[in-house]
Amino acid sequence: MLIDRPIKVLTYHLYKNTLIPHKNIRVMRYGIYVLYSEFVKLAILTIFFSLLGMLNEFLFALVILLLIRPYSGGIHFDSFMGCFLFTIGFFILNVAILPSLNYINTPSLYIVFFPINLLIIYLCSPMPSKYRPIKNEKTKNKYKYLATFFTATIYSALLLTDIEPMFKAIGLWTINLQAIQLLGGGVIREKIQKTKLFSILYS
Repeated sequence: MLIDRPIKVLTYHLYKNTLIPHKNIRVMRYGIYVLYSEFVKLAILTIFFSLLGMLNEFLFALVILLLIRPYSGGIHFDSFMGCFLFTIGFFILNVAILPSLNYINTPSLYIVFFPINLLIIYLCSPMPSKYRPIKNEKTKNKYKYLATFFTATIYSALLLTDIEPMFKAIGLWTINLQAIQLLGGGVIREKIQKTKLFSILYS
């Protein structure tokens, strides 16, 4: 990406002037890259859903996701394009497609999903990026409990309050898809760990 070189120049300049230690260069590069990529994704998604006439629906889903994902984590990609395509696919599904399918938007189905989502988010959270691992067990548990708490609170509020059905469906599917991607990310992570273990055992 065009931004890669400026980020490297900036972090090297900070290191050279002893503003950051060498061991933190990679972390800072990752942090700046994340901020930049999130800003670009948000701008593109805002324009995209504005053109679809669904900006309010998108922002509603985004707010719910921002309350859960910082603590639960999720699937991460090494490239901007991979991350962007996954993100836009995620929001198209939970804003434009799934809420409009009447046969999967019933109170009984939402109630069935509730404990399943809670269990998945509790067991799979947190799922941080490999560039920013959480090594402290106390912090891991804190993130796990916060992710579960926000999930339970938001899901319950959406089920119990009398809001517009479209927004209710968007909110609930945002949580459903977040749980699904955590489950998928957990399966992938487990396979990677097993592959590494087998390579060590048989090397």
